[in-house]
Amino acid sequence: MILDKLFIIIGMLLAHFLNGSNVFELGNAIRPDFMVIFVVFFALRKGPMYGLWLGFFGGLLTDTALGGEIGGDNIVYYKIGLHSFSYSIIGYIVGKGLRSSYTENYISITIYVLGLTFVSRLITYLLFLMFFHSNHSYSFLYVSLYNAFLGPALFFLFSWAYRLDGDEVRQ
Repeated sequence: MILDKLFIIIGMLLAHFLNGSNVFELGNAIRPDFMVIFVVFFALRKGPMYGLWLGFFGGLLTDTALGGEIGGDNIVYYKIGLHSFSYSIIGYIVGKGLRSSYTENYISITIYVLGLTFVSRLITYLLFLMFFHSNHSYSFLYVSLYNAFLGPALFFLFSWAYRLDGDEVRQ
């Protein structure tokens, strides 16, 4: 039980590390969002509470990588909580609503990851817009397509690494 949680934390830290690296970067700062794939995987496989908590803590990790921004009044503003909120919402809704219709195949994983990455990035962008400013370099479509391309392979890898059976999806 404790060991399972420890491996999940290690996987989350690895997803955070890969989000910050340039290894998978394509062109003009187009990178996959490994944390969204990680949250969606566990929300679909383990349920809404896993999605909620992994989304919350994974989002906090992602937010810490953003650093601060100096405002017009020379005060540093930190954007803690934006990704955490959007990942938590996505994780809970996926685990609660989409889990029953989930099937483990290449096409469904691709569609889920594409749509959920897009929605997650849209929520995060709207939060940036509401609380800070518009970010014109924030990518929706390219990151979603990149995640959709990598999603099935990562789902297979996560299923193997966490030794989750197909029967565990419907519990």
